[in-house]
Order: sequence, then C-alpha cells, then structure tokens
Amino acid sequence: HVFPLVARPGGVLVRAGHTEAACDVSRLAGLNPAGVICEIMNDDGTMARMDSLIEFARTHKLKIGTIRDLIAYRRKNDHLVEKRAETRFTSRWGGDWTMMVFYNKATGTEQTALVKGHIDPDKPTLVRMHLLSPFADVYGEGGPRADLIPKAMKIIDEAGSGVLVILNRTSATSSSRGVQARATMDMSAIDELRDYGVGAQILTELGVHDMVLLTNSHHTLIALDGYGLSVVGERPIPVEA
Repeated sequence: HVFPLVARPGGVLVRAGHTEAACDVSRLAGLNPAGVICEIMNDDGTMARMDSLIEFARTHKLKIGTIRDLIAYRRKNDHLVEKRAETRFTSRWGGDWTMMVFYNKATGTEQTALVKGHIDPDKPTLVRMHLLSPFADVYGEGGPRADLIPKAMKIIDEAGSGVLVILNRTSATSSSRGVQARATMDMSAIDELRDYGVGAQILTELGVHDMVLLTNSHHTLIALDGYGLSVVGERPIPVEA
C-alpha cells in the first residue's frame, strides 16, 4: 500500500514527524522537497528501534540521522518564531502576568505565551502547552477540557512561576475541522501534541530548559532534546467530577 502524505509547512520545527523530516532532508540537499518513507522491521516482525537501525545502517553502508539531529541543525540555521508584542496584565486567575505574542513564520499565525514570575533556566519550569479549543475555552462547554486555562494559571501562580503556551491552530478550515472531529469523536484531530514544535521554540526563547508539564495525559514528545528542552516531570490538572 502507498499512502500520500503532506508535510506541515515549516517542517520538523513545526511538527516532529517522519513526513516533515523526509521533506526537510531533501530540501536541505537542494532537491525537490519530497521523499519516500518506509518502516524497517526486525526479523520477528516488530518495529526496529534505534539500536537495530544503527546496526542495519552499518551493515548496508547507509547514512543515518535522527529527527532530533535534524531539529537541532535547523534550530541553528532556521528560526520560525519571532516575538511581536508584549504586555502585562492582572488576572483573577493568578494575579500579575506577562503576555507575549509570537509570530509563526511558517503558518502566518500568532501564538500566545503567558509568563508568571521569573523563569530560572537552571531550575525546572512549570509548563502548560494548551491547544486552544473554542468549545471548552470560549463557549463554556463542560467536560474534561473545561476551564483548563484558568486552572493551569492558578496552579502556576501557586508555584510562583511558570509558562502557559496557548497554541492557536488558525487556518481557513480549522473551525470546520474542529466541528467534524467532534462529530466523529476523533479528538486527535484537535489535540495532537506532535504539533508542539512552535511551542517548543517559544519555550526556548523564554529560557526554559527542564520543565514539569501540566497535563492530564501522558505524552511521549519525540526529539524534544533537539530544542534544548527536557520533560523532568508531569503534574495533573484537577478535573471536577
């Protein structure tokens, strides 16, 4: 079977996926930004992991690289986010905050970061990466995603410092896609944390290194060290029954 895939604009700096990596490598080589992706299997039928892939590459005299290597390289040569605005405000959800607006050059969208207190690069930072949901965050819908922003802000305030990154996936079809995802209960189309690349760049801009994620789901964020970031812990956000 052959499945055509479309890479996200901005490549691995926006989405740390194999599709984006294949196109990025081809583009960096001066070729058409396209590629063929295949899964290498072990003899027992399981998916080959890095140790097996290194041995496979050595046996067949192939070059090998990782998505984290590609992210690290592109971070040194490409920069997709720039700070456009900054202001301070007082919220009933945790007092004084600094709001920063970052522009995503790849997608033409703006993302918001709310910063509380002083970010110490030598200490773990409390971080919430939040994909904006109009239904839960604006329209007042109940459920497990209800009031996550104010709850996260209050938790960060109690800790004394931290960052809330609000990812806004604005596009010509984002609203209709969100409604369709709700109709089919395919919430992965709404909340896909592999799209964290721009948020990771924002955290790097803010001086974050080690972080404790505010989340109610366990996520494996691949190649995060390519951004100079590391998840050292997770902390749940209380959900009312």
